[in-house]
Amino acid sequence: MATVADVGFGVIGLGMGRSRAKLVKETPGAKLVAVCDINEEKARAVAQELEVEHYLDYKKMLQRDDIEAVMVMTPSGLHEPVAVDVAKAGKNVVVTKPMEVTIEKCDQMIEAAKSAGVALMIDFGNRYSREMQRIRAAIDAGIFGRLLFGEISLKWYRSQEYYDRGGWRGTWAMDGGGSLANQTIHQIDVLLWFMGEVAKVQGAYAVINHKIETEDIGMAQLVFKSGALGRILGTTTYPVSLPARVDVHGDKGGVTTTKGKIEALHFPKGVEPPELPEPDGQANVVEDVIGVLREGKKPAVDGPEGRRSVELLSAIYESARRGEQIEL
Repeated sequence: MATVADVGFGVIGLGMGRSRAKLVKETPGAKLVAVCDINEEKARAVAQELEVEHYLDYKKMLQRDDIEAVMVMTPSGLHEPVAVDVAKAGKNVVVTKPMEVTIEKCDQMIEAAKSAGVALMIDFGNRYSREMQRIRAAIDAGIFGRLLFGEISLKWYRSQEYYDRGGWRGTWAMDGGGSLANQTIHQIDVLLWFMGEVAKVQGAYAVINHKIETEDIGMAQLVFKSGALGRILGTTTYPVSLPARVDVHGDKGGVTTTKGKIEALHFPKGVEPPELPEPDGQANVVEDVIGVLREGKKPAVDGPEGRRSVELLSAIYESARRGEQIEL
């Protein structure tokens, strides 16, 4: 049963937004108020399933006083105009990944939220994985020592029908890229979270197996500001979808992960692997919003933090087009 203190949510875009709307419904301290989609059949079906009101025009939904936070789950290239409208309406904003398709649009979202005095949060699911939080806490505690190398790998299968469906995937204007921007962005965010700021990047990408504008395979070599090195691989051309990996190591030890969970800890022979710290992070983005709005906690990924992965993506693409290393 909802209480006065519950955070009222609205959800715009009911592709990925359908699962987020269900998450709101299931999370204590949150109340799903309304959903919105330009597809009337979809909007009505989700609203009936979750027993809330539905809208076809999100601006009408934003007029409701009982909505405090709005989840923007539209295609990537539509995050900025919708998020700016949400902020101007005085609602706190949550957008799905990536934050947007250009740095300039990210900056406009950040400024709109700042001007309106509302929170802006980016929904990166791996930030809520308890095991990934433990790795970050272990890095902060120096358990792996001075970080030397970080690597992410995503080898997935996507059919041509996947890209054709909806008409926006694999386009620069609406997807912001291909296998790196859409699929590998979660792991890119984690790599930055673990390893810190990037100083230099050398990128490459190609369209090998799909009829799309953007890449279906992309890679990059990184030099972090700390002096550590890194590597990124993301593709949708693999015959099957393998578990995505994030691996990091330092001068004292390392960790390998798959599917957002720890696969193995590695330390020199004779060194007993230590217990990793138990962090006090939120379990999902809805809990995160509640913590920010009701308890004054810092969000897992705010606007400037979400902007970092878009900045790196932009540099990878620019480096590939120029055929030279880019300094961030």
